[in-house]
Amino acid sequence: MTSRSSSSFYQSSVRGAAPSPSRPTGGWRAVVLLVAVMALIIVTLDVSTPDDFRARALLGLVPIMVALLAPVTVTAVVTGLLMCVYIGLQAVSPLPTGGSWAVLGPLMIGIGGLLGVLIARRREEQRARVQALTDIAEATQRAVMRGLPERFEDLRIADFYQPAARAARVGGDWYDFQPSPHGVRAVLGDVSGKGLPAVSASAWLLGAFREAAYHEERIEEVARRLEIAMQRYSAWTRITNDEGLTDAFSTGLLLHFPPTSPESVDIVNFGHEPPLVVTADGRVRTPELPAGLPLGMGTLGAAGPTVARLPFGVGDTLILFTDGVTECRDEGGTFYPVRERLPRLLSARGAKESPEALLRRLAEDLRAHRYGPPSDDAAITVIRRTAERAPYQNEADGELYEYRPKEPDDTADTAVQGAMTQYATDMRFLECASRSISSTKASA
Repeated sequence: MTSRSSSSFYQSSVRGAAPSPSRPTGGWRAVVLLVAVMALIIVTLDVSTPDDFRARALLGLVPIMVALLAPVTVTAVVTGLLMCVYIGLQAVSPLPTGGSWAVLGPLMIGIGGLLGVLIARRREEQRARVQALTDIAEATQRAVMRGLPERFEDLRIADFYQPAARAARVGGDWYDFQPSPHGVRAVLGDVSGKGLPAVSASAWLLGAFREAAYHEERIEEVARRLEIAMQRYSAWTRITNDEGLTDAFSTGLLLHFPPTSPESVDIVNFGHEPPLVVTADGRVRTPELPAGLPLGMGTLGAAGPTVARLPFGVGDTLILFTDGVTECRDEGGTFYPVRERLPRLLSARGAKESPEALLRRLAEDLRAHRYGPPSDDAAITVIRRTAERAPYQNEADGELYEYRPKEPDDTADTAVQGAMTQYATDMRFLECASRSISSTKASA
């Protein structure tokens, strides 16, 4: 199965290949150009000035400038070359041997070279430290917002993610897909708040979704598990006095593609924007979904999650998005009208167009509408049902995701209640402070 990293449309424009430690910043051409220009200017000044003042001692400034771009070895080599240039100038136009300029020139180049080497070494150490922290952050971010394959069973997907934080990969918006023996499950949500607390909450919810979506047969139980996870996160944050969202909540859409009904999709709406549906004949509509309470607010309502079943046949497309899309403003403060713009963005091919092409056009139109930097995280997921199937399985466990309908069981409700009791971990406020110290706090 072909795999790709999520958020590819955004990340390709933000993240590039990390520079090699032995490669100068800006490339070799920048270093050569810097050395050549500075050396040419200094030599020209030296030749044009009178004998009682020569500029060749200024060659000692070149290694310091080179150290800002090049590594230690290159800085040392440039220092040696500049010393050769100085010797050549002395041979062509020697300074008086008794004058101070004859001693000052080599001394300036030597001091400049030494300072340049020290600066280059310090810069390399700082870059190595930043690169290590970046690698750790990248690994952590990939664990939270993992890469998604292009297909799950008969579903073809494309995803877009644009965090509000500059150069970040994750934020308060969260989404994922999880194949299971009971069908493919998908989720897209938006946690209240911004910054690291929102990332922490979204990671908590994603972990709960990946486990519950695989193990639980009923989508209602997956929804309950997400509600419990959100409440447990808030309670844990209050107990540990951590820098989190003590009263966190999240809107979201939970989807289930039942294998017993391949022409439909079950959706649970946690107070989120309803999706858009593009039918196989190119019509765009907004389905009517019962709006439930956001995750984390389940105690405010007596009723459980409501599951709505929608028709979703071959060629149909679902487009899920967060409020970072609908609340994107232009220069005049007008929100992005995604429901009105989408029919115009559909190409003449309509539903035959690939989800990636449709998503790319939608993302570009969103960027064109936005004025200034993004003020909120924005996530879009496009799901297309196709006639082809790509089973999600390994050779070693080829039947792992094979759906096997269970026989009716009168004890099912009792089992669900017992599981609910097991998952509802007691989170009463404890009279103790958290003793965990993050690396950031420890280093401070």
